[in-house]
Amino acid sequence: MKKASIILGLIFAIIAVILAVLPLYKLAFIPGVLAFIFGLIAFLKAKKDAQSTHLIQVVFLLTIISLTLATYKAIYSVSEVGDTKELEQTEQKRKEEAKEELEDIIITD
Repeated sequence: MKKASIILGLIFAIIAVILAVLPLYKLAFIPGVLAFIFGLIAFLKAKKDAQSTHLIQVVFLLTIISLTLATYKAIYSVSEVGDTKELEQTEQKRKEEAKEELEDIIITD
């Protein structure tokens, strides 16, 4: 059970770090929490059997890094919606320019 918890914790921690770096940072919380839970289970089993906890510490380190990065991105990333009036004006201007270019073309038979 301890080895399975360590492996699952490590896999979820790596997935959480990858998702935290990508634009899908909001999805990093799910594997981050799962990695923390499996790391905690492995830590309690290792503590009970008085075994080494070095790999479990790596799981916790990766989990903390991913959750910190995802939280930072969630707080400080701003999604701005552009001014639609400006976009409509530039679109209208481009249409007018395209019409003028088409009117200036001389077609010869």
